Parts: sequence; C-alpha cells; structure tokens
Amino acid sequence: MTANTHPVLLRIDASAQSNAKSISKQLAERYQRHWLKTHSHGEVVHHDLADMTLPYVDESFIEAMYTPKDKRTGEQQQKLALSDALVAELKRADALLISTPMYNFAVPASLKSYIDLITRAGETFRYGEKGVEGLLSIKQTVVIMASGGDYTQEPASAMNHATPYLKTILGFNGLHEVRFIDAAGMNMGDAVHAKNLQQAQQQIDALFA
Repeated sequence: MTANTHPVLLRIDASAQSNAKSISKQLAERYQRHWLKTHSHGEVVHHDLADMTLPYVDESFIEAMYTPKDKRTGEQQQKLALSDALVAELKRADALLISTPMYNFAVPASLKSYIDLITRAGETFRYGEKGVEGLLSIKQTVVIMASGGDYTQEPASAMNHATPYLKTILGFNGLHEVRFIDAAGMNMGDAVHAKNLQQAQQQIDALFA
C-alpha cells in the first residue's frame, strides 16, 4: 500500500445478480455506507465483476508475466495492462471488501479470474530463501459470503471450498487478517433467512462500532 492523501476502499462484488436480488451485494452496500461515514474523505473503487469481461490466464499471459519488465514487448505490456491496473488498485487500498455468493461450493468463476489476474510474482508475492512472502499490505480485509445452504458448521462445512480458498490465496498475497462474514442458509426458509441475515448485518455494524 502506498501513502494516500485520503483512504481508499477497494470493493469487489462477484455475484451475477443485480443489487436488488443479491444478498452479498446488499450487505456490501451496508459495509460501504458505514465505511464512508467513518472515512468522510474516503474514496471507493468499486468493481462489479458481473459487468466486466475478465480474461482467463493463458500461455501468453504467463510468458508476459515472467518476462522482466524492461524486456517486455509492446504486445506483452498490453497483455498485462488490465492486470497491472488491478494490482495497482490493491496497492493503493487501505481496505478491501470482497462480496461473493457461494456457487456450487466454490467462488464464482468471475472472482477466480480476478484473483488469477492480481496474483502476480514480484507484484503481490515473491519467493525467497524462506519461501513465499506476500507483498500486499491492507489495513482491513473483509469477505462477505452469501450461500443458499448453511456450510459454516460440520459436517456440511466439508463442502465449503470457497472460504478456505479465499483465506489461502489472500494470505498468500500478504493479507493474513481476513474477517469473514457469512450470510448462510438464505434458501433454507424464511425464519433461517431472517435470523442469519440479521446476524450478518450485526457483524458488519460491529466492525464500525
């Protein structure tokens, strides 16, 4: 993270649904409202991945990524342009908010593509004599996750591949202190929906108490 004249919140929404239908986006809005009240001069950089067409990593991307900067061709620089811009946003951010649903026990493909674009050797992590070192430094990282079923407790938690993946990849890039807020069981009936949604809302409110 570089020194900013004002704090920056980087918000990444991964749901394919609109704000009106997406629980995770609605909870992200709640977090953002709190954050802006706390940081009156703050800036929000917001990406709704449903509105972006993110490329998959391919051979030419990998070759460009591992070519030294001063030896990259114009074509390679163009290949990395979006990735470079997304990484620069992370380096500027004071807070990172990721809102996502759980799709088929994992994260949406759009979020996986985003993570593949920003996980860069020499940019967000590096290898040294003691192993991997994450290079990102963000004060607060929060992941809001909504799911139709409740995969927060055993034995159903064994099917949750989204949370451990995000915890691992964020830590790999240097973000080890990540707060997960679950809105679980959103399709398990009105009573469970209301109870668990309220708990998620309260956990967000508590971050700013």
